[in-house]
Amino acid sequence: MPAHAKHNDIPYHQTLPPLHPVFANDEGAQAAYRLFGLCGRHIGGSTNAIAAFLVGLYNPSYAPGDPAYLCRWSNNAVFEDVVKTMRWTRAKRQYEIHHIFARDRSKTMDIFMQRFEFGPFRRRAEDFDSLS
Repeated sequence: MPAHAKHNDIPYHQTLPPLHPVFANDEGAQAAYRLFGLCGRHIGGSTNAIAAFLVGLYNPSYAPGDPAYLCRWSNNAVFEDVVKTMRWTRAKRQYEIHHIFARDRSKTMDIFMQRFEFGPFRRRAEDFDSLS
């Protein structure tokens, strides 16, 4: 996990698509969405561990998570959202983490991974202008 993730001039917080209507009343999907939003507003510290957790749910080879760090340094509300997200992932096996978004699912994950320097690639910010 990077010691300090970079913004890379990508306005992630402005590109987060809405929660998919299918999950409007789903506590676990809502928890995952809150975690993505938290990572969009902050960078560094425990946010890196939260981002690694989310990316690990998308593709575990892209981000090695650190559960000990996640447990120790997340506040109670964030930790509960992590647990709810894990329960959602287990119960909704037909869905993957990026299915919580109403649109631009893969692009949203690409931006997220670039923001936190996870994943197998590097893209330029202008590749994602269509999401703004």
